[in-house]
Amino acid sequence: MELYVKSVRKYGATLIAALLLGSAVQATVAQAGAKIPSTTPSLGLILEENFDIAAMPDVAITMNDQADTSKSLVCSSIDDKLCDEAIRVMIIQHLPACAEDPTIACISEVWAIDNSGKKIDGTYVSSIPNKSNYDRGPIPSMNLPAVRGVGALWNIPGVTNSGGEDNYFVSVKDNIWLEKASGVSLRTQKVDYGNISAAITPVQKVTGDYRANRATDKRDGGPAWGSNGLSSTPAKERCAVVDTGICEVTRDFPKGYRFGLTLKLGSKVSGWFHGRIALPVISTKTWSNGIELAVEAEPVTISTLNFSVPNAQIPEAVRKIIFTDKEFGVAGTPDGGQQTMGGLADADSMELMNAFLPAVGDKATKTTGYWSYSALNAWNQPAIQKCSDGTGDLAGVVTTNALTYSSGPPTYNKDSGSLEYKVASPHFEASGAVATGSYDLVLKSDVARCIYGFSKAPIQAEISISSPDGEKKIATTVVNEKNGWLYLSAKGFTFSSPTINVKLTQEKIVVVPTPTPTPSAAASVAPIAKKSVTITCVKGKTTKQVSGSNPKCPIGYKKK
Repeated sequence: MELYVKSVRKYGATLIAALLLGSAVQATVAQAGAKIPSTTPSLGLILEENFDIAAMPDVAITMNDQADTSKSLVCSSIDDKLCDEAIRVMIIQHLPACAEDPTIACISEVWAIDNSGKKIDGTYVSSIPNKSNYDRGPIPSMNLPAVRGVGALWNIPGVTNSGGEDNYFVSVKDNIWLEKASGVSLRTQKVDYGNISAAITPVQKVTGDYRANRATDKRDGGPAWGSNGLSSTPAKERCAVVDTGICEVTRDFPKGYRFGLTLKLGSKVSGWFHGRIALPVISTKTWSNGIELAVEAEPVTISTLNFSVPNAQIPEAVRKIIFTDKEFGVAGTPDGGQQTMGGLADADSMELMNAFLPAVGDKATKTTGYWSYSALNAWNQPAIQKCSDGTGDLAGVVTTNALTYSSGPPTYNKDSGSLEYKVASPHFEASGAVATGSYDLVLKSDVARCIYGFSKAPIQAEISISSPDGEKKIATTVVNEKNGWLYLSAKGFTFSSPTINVKLTQEKIVVVPTPTPTPSAAASVAPIAKKSVTITCVKGKTTKQVSGSNPKCPIGYKKK
């Protein structure tokens, strides 16, 4: 089976419009940008987190015509004339472990923290695929590290996942967009690491008829660029990554652990990240020409949707979205029907999911644990952008366990003074239990103060969750500020489509008026009275005493 990708560039990000992973059980046909006829026997939806991070090997792809992906071709190497002649190229680069190449950008550390707070360091095992035709050495002139597979296996001793192993597949991918004049060598271009995606996945080794993915384009008979390869077991268990004869099957995280990942990146990272993690702790420090980024957090449980319904059961709201002139990424089904696919941060995916949920009882197909984060560059919000662009550092991280979510950082609502973030997910987990949501916002303190015009004084925050009908949802919230970061967390709210509002406040500094200077002591004290004197005055046989500072006898009296 082949995997086809339709890629669109928007604000420097790569948005996946269609991507299908293969199955060892059943071969279906996938197309990018197909119109779905209203006569389709059935229609369904595939929404799954983090299924593309290791799907493509490290290649450079021409992107001269983004409206027509069939014209995008895979270059045989960085020096292929196809890439030299292209005016726009996308490079897919997976970071090696620092044990393989520590020079430009690499995965430095992987670890777990148990309930007692003890740190268990992971050990690098090997790259996956272990040896590949796509492997190459570093290219310092382009700021590109070596290629060693699409990720690596790490062992965290004693941290046993649901597959009975203590092995974890760690992959960090950077999608790099380069624009240049035709005829200019690709080697003259320099790359950065502003569009990375990172994931830690618990895995169990399964052997069988598997092979590493290979990059393809229309010259291989497909409609667009992509890759082919077996990516699930006969029992339809998903492979996180494949190698010759090996499928590393995705398993569940063990309970009671936090996981961490440290990256060394050959350029500074500014802007925002989105994470499939909870209660993250983030730190950055200068490294070489870039930064060292460490993220530690809990995994989160996320719903997955993978279903089809007969044509007669397609909701009217879905028909109004699908049966138009609009194109969708699709995968065929055994009955000749179609399943649509889209990025989880796409507004179309959120709209389509909400329209489809009544047909499946507002219930997830599967509920799985994830630990991942990725750059959020597809946004344009001046009030936030002016405070977080060009800082040369990470501005904030927003995380949620909702299946679909807003494609950028929270929107600043000037009227309400709130940061707003939209999420949507099935109301019920696959087990039938009510799904409860989590939301974390980790915001650089300086960025928050810039957005609101705050002083250096402490910041307070209020988190509220409201449904589309205005109903307030109950959540447990936590707010604190530490080491230059503002941490906000909300847990326990329910889905389907709540809006999360974060309102930051700060006590106004009361300016005490400068008191009017008091007069001097000399000016404020009355003159000291002279000493009183008493005299005796007489007139004949009559005497009279007169007192005063300068007493005088009345007329006709003489002083005695």
